[in-house]
Amino acid sequence: MDSPFNRSLKMLRSPPPSNQCQECPAPEPTPRTMEAISTPDIQKWLSFIDQQLNDVCIISGEGKLNTEQKLKISSICRSVSNSASQMAVHYQALKQKYISAHSTIQHLSEKQEMSNQLQELIKRVESSAKAASTGSSFADMVKKGTALIPPPSTSSIAIYPTDKVKSSEETKKLVQNIIKPEELKLHIRGMRKTKNGGIIISTERSDDLSKIKQSERLATSGLILEETTKRRPKVILLGVPCAISEKEVFQCLYEQNIADKHSSMNQETFLNSVKLSHKSGKKDAPTCNYILEVTADLRKALIPQERVFINWTSCPVRDYTLVTRCYKCQQYGHSAKYCRDSDSTCGHCGSIGHTIKDCPKKLEPAKCATCHRFKKPSNHKTGDEQCPAKKSAESRYLSTIDYEGA
Repeated sequence: MDSPFNRSLKMLRSPPPSNQCQECPAPEPTPRTMEAISTPDIQKWLSFIDQQLNDVCIISGEGKLNTEQKLKISSICRSVSNSASQMAVHYQALKQKYISAHSTIQHLSEKQEMSNQLQELIKRVESSAKAASTGSSFADMVKKGTALIPPPSTSSIAIYPTDKVKSSEETKKLVQNIIKPEELKLHIRGMRKTKNGGIIISTERSDDLSKIKQSERLATSGLILEETTKRRPKVILLGVPCAISEKEVFQCLYEQNIADKHSSMNQETFLNSVKLSHKSGKKDAPTCNYILEVTADLRKALIPQERVFINWTSCPVRDYTLVTRCYKCQQYGHSAKYCRDSDSTCGHCGSIGHTIKDCPKKLEPAKCATCHRFKKPSNHKTGDEQCPAKKSAESRYLSTIDYEGA
């Protein structure tokens, strides 16, 4: 008769490995599974124990045993039966605790897995946001501290029509019909339109401008020629204490940073070489940024230092080359205050008729309004660092700055 105590494969234990298998690789551990005995099985086992103990009592009663021996056997059987029952009760309690703990562990594992997935999702979103982010903020730009490489020095001349009705395009075509670069051996760097129907021609050499001025056909064409003058460079001083006056800032800038290192520049020359363009920064902040218009020589003295000392403060100094972008029409070269467009252009979707605040397509990918207006590839945000329109505007701006000192 098979005993219910024989748990078959559930209780089988592997024999110890033989000496021949000592060098064999250990098998990979299998995941631990929950093993529980049902209540009916336990009741069946207890019934079997009672039956066997009763049989023992019957056999002992029929045998040649004295009364004391029979009583002792009967007492032992009752003790075994009670112990088996008590063991079953403890097993049931232990099983319930195990089931509860197993359920808790599974629940925590699921939560941990969800937490890991959420963290991974957050990282992906942050990574995507960085990849899709557009132009850096003003603070990011000026804090980069990347050295500015001034563009090659060029010379420029402005040409305007005497007839104010003519457009820049008409002036451009007229000049191109009169001037033949291949005949005059000109090195033309660029030609751009300007206000009042004029154009500006940039050349690599000042001799090229002389050749253009000496053109007899151009002189009799009814056009006005004006040689353009380049603007001074601008630098920005970051974190200047607001408690210090403008006069004190200039005095500290000279005494603490210029006087000892550049003895050829006296204080009078310095003050004639610097002018406050404007200040920037948060309102009511303890510090602000000074944007200074300086000569080429003073810029060359300040920029290599990377930091200047103003009283008790050390302030980073950078080239200031930010081009103005109109937040109404999204074009470069002017501010919203002087914009001539009657309708606003959205900086997110590029559509005309609403601002970015009221854009109905905020969940869609951004589109460069500047490039979209001129039917150029616009799969980037307005103002992006890699925007061709922005790079072109920056290039035009740099070409108007005197970095060498005329």
